[in-house]
Amino acid sequence: MMKKLLFLLPAAALFTYACSNDFEVSAPWKEIPAVYAILSPKDTAHYIRVEKAFLDPETSALQIAQIADSLYYPENAIQVYLERVITGKRLQMHRVDGNLEGYVRTGGIFATQPNWLYKFKPSPPEDSIFEGETYRFVLVRNDGRPDVTAETTVPSKLQIRNPSPISTPPSINFESGTSTDVTWNTDVNGVFFAVHFRIRYRDEYANGSIVRDTLFWTPVPNVKRSENSSGSFYKGTGSIPAESFYNFLVQNIPAANDRVRYFDGIDITVEGGGGEIERYLETATANSGLTGAEVIPTYTNLSEGFGLFTAKTTTRLNNIRVDEKTIKDINSKSPTKDLNFRFF
Repeated sequence: MMKKLLFLLPAAALFTYACSNDFEVSAPWKEIPAVYAILSPKDTAHYIRVEKAFLDPETSALQIAQIADSLYYPENAIQVYLERVITGKRLQMHRVDGNLEGYVRTGGIFATQPNWLYKFKPSPPEDSIFEGETYRFVLVRNDGRPDVTAETTVPSKLQIRNPSPISTPPSINFESGTSTDVTWNTDVNGVFFAVHFRIRYRDEYANGSIVRDTLFWTPVPNVKRSENSSGSFYKGTGSIPAESFYNFLVQNIPAANDRVRYFDGIDITVEGGGGEIERYLETATANSGLTGAEVIPTYTNLSEGFGLFTAKTTTRLNNIRVDEKTIKDINSKSPTKDLNFRFF
């Protein structure tokens, strides 16, 4: 008799959405670990989700999914470690309720309370996560079965090349009909990237009052770096059509004729993830669609079970000025001219 196995694997397009996988299996039941983590040197605390697959021939998997005890190992059944491979030092992680840590689990198929995660907060500083180093996830099961492991190497520091960080101030241009490239350098461990904008602007009224606001935009949600290296560096490029910038402004800023507006600056963050993310996405899309396989393979880099253990790093260039040509373009056509932006 075919049985249904249901488990949770949150994953990242870079940087984090959840999905569930539903398999028909005829093999006898066995415990299957399900693990998810993205390490970042910029984080002050690190979290790993450790769960287990579950199977019951008598009860609906959807019903079991609402029982928290079916999702998690008993606390005394496992130990979870991060191991710094270069030194062999293991950093023990401790179980916490993510809901109390500010990471509330989204409602859906799976039970949301408690939301058990494994946490490590570096102290002393030498126990931090370092760029360019390899880390190993270790799940020790206290019943004597083999440890479950996975490894990832943290990408080294990213360097934004355009807009030029040496300009004073750096500036960016969005002229109608063109595209603007945000470029950066990365090492071999940085493979998939996202580019985020924090757009700061202010409204100035005739009575002298000023109101400031901030918009957040991800014009490049994921892009792969170049395959060709220049020495030890690889180039990443995120191309942004000017019309995308204009459309974002119109959709998020109301027209105004009772005030003038000024950009206070744009902060650009480039976020880069490891090769495991690329392989996960390739696996997820390889057999999708009408011509896909009947059973979609699931990517994992665990020694046993299913999951994603990877790393990312980020860099930011602050206070980028929107140049005068862009402001003139904004004011030369509708509907952007109704936003009433001015140059300094």
